[in-house]
Parts: sequence; structure tokens; C-alpha cells
Amino acid sequence: MQWPARRETMKRMRVVIIGAGFSGAALAALLARHKPALDVMLLERGPRFGPGLAYSTKDTRHLLNVRASNMSALADQPDDFVRWLRGRGSRDAGAFAPRQSYGEYIEHVLSRARRSRWRGGLKLVRDEALACRRNGDKWRITLAAGADINADAVVLALGHAAQSPLSAFAQSGVTPIEPWRADALRTISPAADVLIMGAGLTMFDVVLSLTKRQRTGTIYALSRRGLAPRGHLEFAAPPGEPLRLPGALSAAVHEFRREAARMQARGEPWQMAMDRLRADSPALWRRLPPDAQQRFLRHLRPWWDAHRHRAAPEVAARIAALQSESRLRVLAGEVVAVRPSGNTIEVRHRQRGSLVRHRIEVARVINCTGASNHMSHSRDAIVRQVLEEGVARAHAAGLGLDVDEDGRVLSQTGAVQAGLYALGPITQGAFWEATAVPEIRVRAAALAETIAAG
Repeated sequence: MQWPARRETMKRMRVVIIGAGFSGAALAALLARHKPALDVMLLERGPRFGPGLAYSTKDTRHLLNVRASNMSALADQPDDFVRWLRGRGSRDAGAFAPRQSYGEYIEHVLSRARRSRWRGGLKLVRDEALACRRNGDKWRITLAAGADINADAVVLALGHAAQSPLSAFAQSGVTPIEPWRADALRTISPAADVLIMGAGLTMFDVVLSLTKRQRTGTIYALSRRGLAPRGHLEFAAPPGEPLRLPGALSAAVHEFRREAARMQARGEPWQMAMDRLRADSPALWRRLPPDAQQRFLRHLRPWWDAHRHRAAPEVAARIAALQSESRLRVLAGEVVAVRPSGNTIEVRHRQRGSLVRHRIEVARVINCTGASNHMSHSRDAIVRQVLEEGVARAHAAGLGLDVDEDGRVLSQTGAVQAGLYALGPITQGAFWEATAVPEIRVRAAALAETIAAG
């Protein structure tokens, strides 16, 4: 593997970032402008560097769920995305921009970093990393193309894991559609009934795509609790004073409910309570012992996700209108049986809190259950390798890899792996707030400084 030619006589640090979605691209852009200059390689197995799966959609009805004013990729340039949008004719910093536009913006951030006069050797390589092993004081990465490369520092920025398979469909002969298969969605007749498994933000996107054309068929969305995301406020509310909660889970929940009730009595919307909690939620999560984290994931996470990860107001309004017209029906329960029936699929489901089975017939099933960051479900060769060989260990909560406060990967024995880092959704078990741009960009900035300091 050839690195960019160097003019300096002093040896420069070589950094390899595995994964070029938002997390990897943002970190690469920061490292590329660092002084002293670094040699940075950004590895990506997909077709594009920057957008990742989240921002690769071509459907302009798919909107960001954060206002443009808070979506800069760079923590030290908070208006960077807004300025980019203005250069393309958009003036509203409070708008929820199309995710397609955001993917293009991340590509622009990378391109700009490569042109920067401060750049080191930022190299984009399309390949897949299969393994990462210690090699003396460096790390050796094995690529699918057959080459090995050595690096002083490696960052696992793998993004969201693949979706979990639907166990109820495993033996049925029915293969659910992946939600980002736009070609497959286009083949679904507007007259056909459709079942979406999952009721989160991905379900919203699929519903918007399916209703581009006038539909006469019904869209069903089924999840265990039937909790769909709430909507953002029409206006950007002031952040308010950070909400600090007790360290014990039960006490924290009770105090949050009391504060939300007090805010409601003052006429303040509940969204502001969630926003006040956002700054302290990573610290609160880290204070919880593993058993309390597991209880949160089992019992409270669906409620958290529905209120924390909200939809753009116009998207929420569109979904509400479809529900009021019974064109979209959100169901709470679980699938108990699946059987192909001619040109349709017979699905029997049991509603939550009931033993009664209900039957629906649909033309297609779409899997919108979301990514699983549980390491036991990972299909990434490099994740399986680092876990099997003890280079890394899964977080006790089951979400991603275990890392220290600076993002350094911990080995199977709990030892810090010098020079091996993780960033983004794969660190959710350690930081909880690790999937949204505002939090990732701050961690990327801190990690860039940590890496550069050696």
C-alpha cells in the first residue's frame, strides 16, 4: 500500500480509520487539518465516502431529525452546515434539511479537507478491513484485497451494525425487504397491503416513500409496544437549564417525571424536558451499574427512543394524517406465525396484553426494526476477529465495544489497547449518546486531539 510522498524528514504518525460514514469522515477531516500533519487513511467498503447508510437516501422526503443549525460536522465551526446550505440557496437555519443533502455535505467536508493546505496525507481507500492485530508497537490491518498495512493508530468507526434478522420469519420462506432497497419498494403496488416490522424513524421514512404515489392499500407497522416517534416542536425552543438527575435509575425516572409535570404546569412542552436532559444523559448512563443499564434497555428504552429521537414537524404531521385516515395503522404486539399464501403473505400476530391472535394478509414485509449494536449479532469480520482473539470485548450492556472515557478500546481482560480507538454507534454501550451528529462531532474532536498527542 503506497502512502502519499512526504517532504518532512520527521516521521509522521499513520492513522487508519475503518468506516467512512459520518463518524469516520468527520474524524478524518479533523485529523487531515491537524498540525503537525498526519498520514490518514480512510477505509470504506461501500460505494461512497461520507454519507454512510443514514445519508445515502435519494428520497428528498426523508428529512434529518435535527435542525440544520445543530448539524455541523465540526464542533469548532457550528454554522458550517448552515453556511453550506446557504451556498445552495437555503436560508432557514431552523429547517430540517433532506438527508440526501446532508450526505452531499459530508462528502464536501471530506473534499475540502483533502484540498486544505494544512492537510497531511488523507487517502481514501475502498476496501474492507478483515482483521486488526498488534504488531510490535503498531497495528497491522488485513484487507479483503489481500494487503496488510501497518498503522500507529487505528479507529473503528463502523457505524450502525446490520439489522437483526426477524426470527418469526426465519423458517417461513418469506424474506423481508431491507428498508433502504428503493428499487424493491418501487415494485410494491399502491393497492397492496404492506407490513412494516418496527415503528421507529426508519418506518417513517419507508411510509413516506410508499405514499409518494396515491395508495389504496393499508400500511401496517408492528412493534412490541407500538410506540412511534414523537415530533419536534415547530419552533426551536431555548435549551433551558441542564436537568441533573439522581444516579439511581428508579430515583432518576421519578425525578424526571416530577420535573416534566412541573414544566407542563408552567406551560412548557415536554420536548424541552428531554432537551434539558440530553447534556447529562451520558454521565447518568455511565453512573448506572450494568444491571440497571440492562433494566433500562428492557423496560424504558422504547419510551426513551420515541421521545428522544423525534421526527421533523412536517414528517410527524404527515404520519399523523395517514393514521387519522387509517392508511397507516400502528400496532402493538408480536408476530406468532407467518405463511406464504399464493401471492400474499399471511401473518398472524398477537396484540400486546392479549392472547387473541389476529390475521392480516399483506403483499410484502419490510424490516424496519433498526440496527442491532449487540456484538453477538455483528456480521463484520473485523468485529468478530477482535472479539474472538480478545483484542476487544463487548460492553456489559451488550451495546458495542467496551472503551475507556477517551474512546480507547479495552481488551478481553480490561486492559487499554494503546493506539486502538472506537468512535460513533459502536461506543453506545460506553457513552449511550453516541449515535447523533451533535454528540459524535464533539467526541471526534476530542479523539483527534488524543490521537495527535500520541
